[in-house]
Order: sequence, then structure tokens, then C-alpha cells
Amino acid sequence: MISIIISFYKRLTHLKVCLESLQYSAKYFDEVLIADDGSPEYTVNELKQLIKNFDFPIRHIWHKKQGFRLAASRNNAIRASMGDYLIFLDCDFAVMPDTVTSHLNKAKPGRYVSALVKYLPEAPTNELIAQGISPSRLVNFYTRLPEKPIIREHRRFIKHLVLRRLRLIGPRKPQCSSHFSIHKKDLEYINGYDENFTGWGGEDEDLSHRMNLAGFSGVSAIKEARALHLWHPTELGGKDWQHGSNVDYLFRQRVKFRCSKGLIS
Repeated sequence: MISIIISFYKRLTHLKVCLESLQYSAKYFDEVLIADDGSPEYTVNELKQLIKNFDFPIRHIWHKKQGFRLAASRNNAIRASMGDYLIFLDCDFAVMPDTVTSHLNKAKPGRYVSALVKYLPEAPTNELIAQGISPSRLVNFYTRLPEKPIIREHRRFIKHLVLRRLRLIGPRKPQCSSHFSIHKKDLEYINGYDENFTGWGGEDEDLSHRMNLAGFSGVSAIKEARALHLWHPTELGGKDWQHGSNVDYLFRQRVKFRCSKGLIS
């Protein structure tokens, strides 16, 4: 079974577009889990109505709001998932019709599949939201954006893989972000996301580090698993996370591949 886990907090308009984009590849996955980091009751009520508009199974996995707890929210969804293979997205992503299969084509036990997004500016984001989506419109919006950054990041990922095999760099590279996929058993092996990360930033880098420490291989689907990041106002604190407590914990000494506070505490 294939489960798609979508990180979510309050952005219903963006989530609607994300789910609409997934309907064009619904035959390739079995369920969607919305990992909700404590959205308020009025959002939850609207979300329940939104879910009814889609033919594929969607489950809402919610926990009480206690600050920014993305790691814990994702772990909740991982535990609840029925799939043996997991694809991770954010609610402000719109995926192409072949994005899911691009992940699945590279799936293998002991391997994580890394992908990225192109950032859609404010005006075309508003246009996409207002006019609705179709497979051709999604691809058109994607191809209108520059391809060079995607090629550059794909080559950087490959470079880091080669340097890792030659033991010329440490296990912090390569990295994956919130758009990646992996077998559930592999995430369970490293105990999922480290819930010591509270507040913004660091949990994705830490997960990548521990996957590499565990001996998992990474593979790039950066060019194939195409997705758009829909514009929204920048979150407060996002730019300053490297001055917070998470960065000290991220670069702690003696990191073990299995975290102590994760899927199992």
C-alpha cells in the first residue's frame, strides 16, 4: 500500500489545490493522511467538509496545538498510516500527474527518494487558485518556471552521493526536504522524526543525517517528481531559525541514527 502524508496547518485554500492535484494520480496510491499540527476548530470543521469532495481515502490526523511541532505531527501520521511506502508533501504543494509514479519508480528498501519544488510567485498562485487546475494547466505553470535551479540541485545531490561513497564528506549530505519518499520500515528503523525539534526548522536536515548514518542510500527524483510550491506570506521566524535552539540540537555531537524521542519514545 502507498500512503501520502501531507503536513498541514490552517492553509485550507492551499490544501484544496494540493488534494486536487493528487486526484490525477489517485490510482497509484491508497490513502492520504493530513498531518495537522493543531489547526483550530473552525479550520478542522471546514477541512472535514473539504475532504468529502474527493473520491480517494483521506484521514485527518490532528494533535493539540503546542507551538510548532512538525516532527511530532508527521510521526502521528506515520504511526497511523496503513501503507508500507510513504510519500511526504506539504499542504502548499501542487504535484504533477506523474509525480507519484516518479517516486514509486525509484522506490527500494533501504533507499530514500529526494525531490524538490519550483516556487510559484504570488500572481500565478492566485491565478491557479482562482481558475482551478487541470493536468495541462499544472504542467504549463511548472514548465514556465526556470529549470536551471532544478538541474543545479539534482547535480548537487549526485555530487554529494559520489563524495559520500568516496568518504570525502560526512553523513550530513545529501539532504532531503519535505518532498521525499521512503519505505515505512526504514523510517521505523531510525524511529521516525526526532520530536526534540520544536519550533521552526531542522527536523528535515536531522532526518536526512540519520538516514545516511543508518546506511540508507539516497536517490534523486528532483528532475522527475515535479511539484509547485504555492506562494503564501513568509512565516515569522522562518529566516531566524538558525539563531534558535533547534540549530544547536541539529549540530549536536554524537548523533545516533535512531533518535530517542520519535515514533517510539
